[in-house]
Amino acid sequence: MIIYVTKETAVRYGLKMPEELSSPLKESVASAIERESGDKMLEWGAKLFYFDRRKCLLITNFASRLTLFLIDVKVKDVENIGSSMADYMFDIYEDDPETTRLLKRFFNDDGIVVFSALKDKSMIATLNHTLTNHISDGDRLWDYIKNGILHTREFNKDFNREWILFKKVDGKTQYFYAAEVFAQLLKDRYADRN
Repeated sequence: MIIYVTKETAVRYGLKMPEELSSPLKESVASAIERESGDKMLEWGAKLFYFDRRKCLLITNFASRLTLFLIDVKVKDVENIGSSMADYMFDIYEDDPETTRLLKRFFNDDGIVVFSALKDKSMIATLNHTLTNHISDGDRLWDYIKNGILHTREFNKDFNREWILFKKVDGKTQYFYAAEVFAQLLKDRYADRN
């Protein structure tokens, strides 16, 4: 998986872009990016935001707009972002055995996570729109605090399964739930490999 990060995100987390890495890591990352670039299921956009003065990440899939909110992500946690993403995705589909099975295949096939600079203007706009309009720059998260605990898993599940998103296709607005789109894309991806 390639996580394309905004410049501010890269700076705050001290992420080195592929061209800044030293060999042989540089070649390994470049190879992964070359292999996975263009496969929108494997491409994610990420943007830093703050909630209660804590660094958080908003991560959105290019193909489906499946969106994950990772809260209180410290610099040392960056190496485990792939695991955090997988945990939240399994939560989103916990009551869908077929999609859960396909998710296991997805992560087994494409489990490595590499970072690169986010240059896709559409994804930048999507991240900004999600942050500003859907979660009010993080303020919507306060609704998910119960007994002093932020229920991030519940928030991620609700956002992807219950919040209606939209996109323009051929000048027409299409409405969708991100979790449904991602599940269908997984089924399509592995349909001929069963």
